[in-house]
Amino acid sequence: MTIENTNVSRRTLVKGAAWSLPVVAVAAATPLAAASTTGTDLVPALSGPINLDLTALGLTVATVNVVNTLTIMNNGTVATPATGTTASVVYNPALLTLNISGVGVQVLGSDGNYTLNLPSIPAGGSLTINLGTTLDTLLTLNLLTQLLGGPQQTLAASVAGDDVTGNNSASTNVGISIL
Repeated sequence: MTIENTNVSRRTLVKGAAWSLPVVAVAAATPLAAASTTGTDLVPALSGPINLDLTALGLTVATVNVVNTLTIMNNGTVATPATGTTASVVYNPALLTLNISGVGVQVLGSDGNYTLNLPSIPAGGSLTINLGTTLDTLLTLNLLTQLLGGPQQTLAASVAGDDVTGNNSASTNVGISIL
């Protein structure tokens, strides 16, 4: 039986061990980060009713009652992740145009069906998003007549990315009143 001397020094062993420790530490931390959505509870609310006047031939013929703010509250015990939390805003674009803005909010989609990528919302905190609501400039008296004879328009908002279901959506009617 022969024994070979491989000449592995203690210094080489310590270097190898030092390089392997950060890999083990990162691997151990990953499951904690993946579970970070537990404890978040996002609740949307539509508010800030404003009245927009609808004019025909230079005269105000009706008022459209709309909302101008979407607030998303985190009623949970931990902050939402910085990515992966979304909200959607859906409505009939024949009446309204939205110009959505908010700090850290990325807006995707088109008029009538938007997806919002949200920044982190702290536990107990909220995010306010301005909807920038205006009347569609192509609205005509003919369309007004159709709307008055038909159902109310609805603007709906919902959020995804938390672990509590049942309170993730809000909606409101867009009402028209004749002056």
